Amino acid sequence: MLNSKKYIIQFAGLSLGEHKYELDVDDMFFEESGFPEIEQGNVAVKINLLKRSNMMVLDFELKGFVKTICDRCTDEFDLPVSGEYKLIVKIGTGDATGNDDDIIEIPATESKLDVSKYIYEYMILSLPAKRQHENPKDCNKEVIEKLNGFLVEEEKEESIDSRW
Repeated sequence: MLNSKKYIIQFAGLSLGEHKYELDVDDMFFEESGFPEIEQGNVAVKINLLKRSNMMVLDFELKGFVKTICDRCTDEFDLPVSGEYKLIVKIGTGDATGNDDDIIEIPATESKLDVSKYIYEYMILSLPAKRQHENPKDCNKEVIEKLNGFLVEEEKEESIDSRW
């Protein structure tokens, strides 16, 4: 996905057991990724790789922030992101077809794994459905006042006779 070798894990020469990686995802990562969902941010990614003879288990831990647009006032702000994700990599023929996104299969001839795609996907999954300032007082006051001017007051229902 990216041209950077920073996000490529050479697993062919690794011994069996646990291996730890720490990566910093910055603005350059988002520029090179080419996806418009996130364009700026700073996220620390820790990867714990457990290598076995015929598979690898990668545990991703993300913590940091990304710049995004507030759904309430449309101002840009830093949104905290964090999450833990697991990716299972089976080493085999590489032609497995499955519906599980957490399990991939790569050919036995492969010696490296580009984790940039998975890091980006996990960051997208870490974003909340509603992206807005944590405190409504941080929103752009002019925009909020303008929006409040478009509010329609609900019609009050006539009181219902209790006999009915």
